[in-house]
Amino acid sequence: MMYLVSVFPDKVDSFKAVNCISSACVPLSKYIFMWTSRNRLTTIMKMSHEGLGVLPVGSPARARMLQTLHKAQGVSWLVILNQAIIHIVYLLLPLFLTVFMNERYLPTTPGEPYGLIPKYETPYYEATFVITCAATTFSAINQTGYIVLFVTLVAHELGHFYVITETFNEIYKLSSATRENDDSRKEIDEKLTFCIKHHKFLIKYHRKISELYQAILGAQFLMMIIVLVTTLQTMC
Repeated sequence: MMYLVSVFPDKVDSFKAVNCISSACVPLSKYIFMWTSRNRLTTIMKMSHEGLGVLPVGSPARARMLQTLHKAQGVSWLVILNQAIIHIVYLLLPLFLTVFMNERYLPTTPGEPYGLIPKYETPYYEATFVITCAATTFSAINQTGYIVLFVTLVAHELGHFYVITETFNEIYKLSSATRENDDSRKEIDEKLTFCIKHHKFLIKYHRKISELYQAILGAQFLMMIIVLVTTLQTMC
């Protein structure tokens, strides 16, 4: 902000400053979101545990739910790996160039492509690099946790849809494979009752997730637009 005030109204430098501010606000907003949503997240996590607990052990519905969650776990590990590689390369490449070249390099700053432009000698170089490493670690942890949380909650919600679908499939098999008797009708009634109750739970669960994300998704979409616009303007 101080840099923006000092360079205003120069268009190029002002775009660089706005790009830096908006880029920093993206991981910061995710941290604020995670910190301020602790109570809501606790409620949603309890609902997720309860929703999984009501599923009959050994039933196709529970198996489908667990299969969905296992896929989400795989996606989460891919997200973690992706974020780790991106942020490590982001820091190691300028460090590698600094060690083996004659110039000093820093990770990306506004208006410069991927930290490949050497910096002038400055007594603040080491401090700047340390601060950049700390900020990058902060960003990596926040963004990774945010994405993994979103994937997990979406997988839980999707899994509950599959639970209802599998239960209806069981009802169809019971109604078509057996003759009508008291036991089969009772089992069908129980499964229909379960579907109705689980659908009510799913609507409530979806509403909680919607309330959690409706503000932050809009804010981050706006910030990413600003980042893209200022980055392209600076590069041009």
